[in-house]
Amino acid sequence: MQNTTKDLSFYTFFTKYSLMEDYGFTSGLISRLYKKILPSIPEEDTFEFFLFKNKKNIEYIFSNLDFNITDDNHISKDLTLSIKALCSKISAFGLDSDINYKFKLLKLNHRCFEILLNKMSTLDCRDDQKVRYLIHLLNEIENNINSLRMYKNKIGISLHMTIVTRRILEYIERVKELIDLSLNINSPEHWKAIITNHLAYNKKKYSLRRFIVRHLDLLIFEAVEHTSNRGDKYIAENNKEYWRFLYKSMLGGALIALFALFKIYFGSNYEFDAIGDAIIFSLNYAICFILVKQLGGIIATKQPAMTASTIAKHIDKNNNLQIGSKKEIIKIIKKALGSQFISLVGNFTMAIIFASVIYLIFAQFGMQKSLGIKPDYLMKDIMPTFSLFGYAATAGVFLALSGIISGYVDNKVVASRAAHRIVNTKLFFNSKKMADFVIHKGGSLMGNISLGFFLGSAFLLSYIFSFSIDIRHIAFSTSYLGYSLMSQPFETIIIIKALVGILIIGLTNLVVSFSITLVLALKSRGATFLFIPQLFMYSVKDFFSNPLDYFIVRNNNHEKK
Repeated sequence: MQNTTKDLSFYTFFTKYSLMEDYGFTSGLISRLYKKILPSIPEEDTFEFFLFKNKKNIEYIFSNLDFNITDDNHISKDLTLSIKALCSKISAFGLDSDINYKFKLLKLNHRCFEILLNKMSTLDCRDDQKVRYLIHLLNEIENNINSLRMYKNKIGISLHMTIVTRRILEYIERVKELIDLSLNINSPEHWKAIITNHLAYNKKKYSLRRFIVRHLDLLIFEAVEHTSNRGDKYIAENNKEYWRFLYKSMLGGALIALFALFKIYFGSNYEFDAIGDAIIFSLNYAICFILVKQLGGIIATKQPAMTASTIAKHIDKNNNLQIGSKKEIIKIIKKALGSQFISLVGNFTMAIIFASVIYLIFAQFGMQKSLGIKPDYLMKDIMPTFSLFGYAATAGVFLALSGIISGYVDNKVVASRAAHRIVNTKLFFNSKKMADFVIHKGGSLMGNISLGFFLGSAFLLSYIFSFSIDIRHIAFSTSYLGYSLMSQPFETIIIIKALVGILIIGLTNLVVSFSITLVLALKSRGATFLFIPQLFMYSVKDFFSNPLDYFIVRNNNHEKK
């Protein structure tokens, strides 16, 4: 090397990643903000500092490199030491007790980490056999970590785990680059490639936007991952399952009609303040949703948040965050929308029928007035207006959010080994039944409770903002229509408008909830925002070619023809 670089340390340049970096979102964000104000400058006696000072003059950098590097040169020693440092970090990850437990749980060979650690003491980059074996170990470790990420449903996924495993994969990739450089240490092409990559990496290393986007994707992925597992049972795979969905949704519609009456009764016969109304309405919604779930019913508007995540999972079948073909996506979307359509039909028909039957039963005993039904007020609430779209869309947002909460809780239960901890904690009486309940129904319960409180308390936002905020839910609104029609005769045009309003509410609930969750799920699995409108246009084109396929789920053998 010439005088400019011959005495510089190459260690920090080779290792590339600081072994002291924090993995947390908050600490990482604060660190980047700080370094935006006061940038991190390499030490003056390092090759990194030389690159930093001359980053705009690549030709000058290359002109100051002498590629005649001998085995006893300090650059060769720094290179070997860097490989050892990164391999030690990789080994430490695999030997961590929590990670070790996860490898055993998935029956993965974790001894490769121990072997790698032992091999570091005798590493010689001049020995081809040792180098080949090192690469073999790194490949085995890489496969293990990818398996760990692939089978995240069994062990749960956390933001910290995802970031750490991704960083370890980056370490492995870097070690392979360094091994390749050590085998071609006098090659100008290899040096130019590694320097160019280093300069490109440093440009975006402390990017706030890149950091936030990457972590938001991970947070979304963590939230929707377990939601996709629940969503499988909300997609009919054949004609038999399709009609079974109708029966289950009819049960859901009947229960909603009953709880819609409770909401009318409490709202009309008791004068609470706004907070009191919010609590009563929220509990009514939450208990209704929990009861429907426990009795095996289906609420059509709760399906989209689950099925959208499932669609994303089916698209990313290899768990490599790579979006598959549009045809495969459209196929699963058809089944999901068909399943939701028949569920919507079941909710609608039974809600209006059961509401009418309940009213007639009370009328038989002359008790209909005690119900507190105000038909003109209820009908006004479902008349087609611009506000109706907004209220129905608000409900759609809450439906999507509750689905994400449900998946997030399910994931946290698995990732934190909550069931194991409950069984072995005296505070919970070492109850296996409680552990089973938490693992199987914890997420669903939290999703239903959160949805109940979202819908029941939404009107309180009107006191904060300068415009009116409320919700419209199709099954509850349909029940109100049934009670109103039985309470008082209406003109045909009013009834038609009310039915149009119900249709608007239902479609808006479904489209908003489905779209939000699908976009988040696709984004978390590697889809760009350009892909999403392309998918939409492709699905619209396919809809006009095969409209019935979006409403009716046919048998699999029909699809193959």
